Amino acid sequence: MSNGKCHLEINEKETNDAVKDVFYKFVILHAATDDKEAERIKNMFQDEFDIKPGFIFAEMAAGQSILKTLEHAINGSAWTIILLTENFLSEAWCEFQFHATLTNSLNLHHKYNSVIPVRPRTNYLPREKTPIPLRIFNALEENNSAFEHQVRKTFQESMYQKQHAIWKAEKVNSG
Repeated sequence: MSNGKCHLEINEKETNDAVKDVFYKFVILHAATDDKEAERIKNMFQDEFDIKPGFIFAEMAAGQSILKTLEHAINGSAWTIILLTENFLSEAWCEFQFHATLTNSLNLHHKYNSVIPVRPRTNYLPREKTPIPLRIFNALEENNSAFEHQVRKTFQESMYQKQHAIWKAEKVNSG
């Protein structure tokens, strides 16, 4: 469902509580107009690379603030994928999401190297148009012949397990 704003979504079948109790391998942040592209990327990562579970699509249930939703999504996943398309930076909310994600990766030691910009095969945001804070990350570029190798190298199970253990410990300590 698109409301004309950049958004973060999860599977409609899940409740807010269920989302808080699942640690995902990745979350995709994307522009509202890139719903189909984000779904394609999610399916590719899950089906071709066996990186699952990941999430997008289907807005969070009503009643939770959007900032809390963003916090749960970023902290409840090992990696935050930023889908770099021409549409992504056309919306202020998308820009806020990537700044929040970058800040989180700097402030939380275990979130270092957890922000993964991805340039899809079509309608990608060229490097020269990419904001400077996102240029510091090596984006995974679907058109690059080394894309498959880079994906496998980036999404290491050991990193996921480490992040998952930290997430579980934080839940126990806060709960």
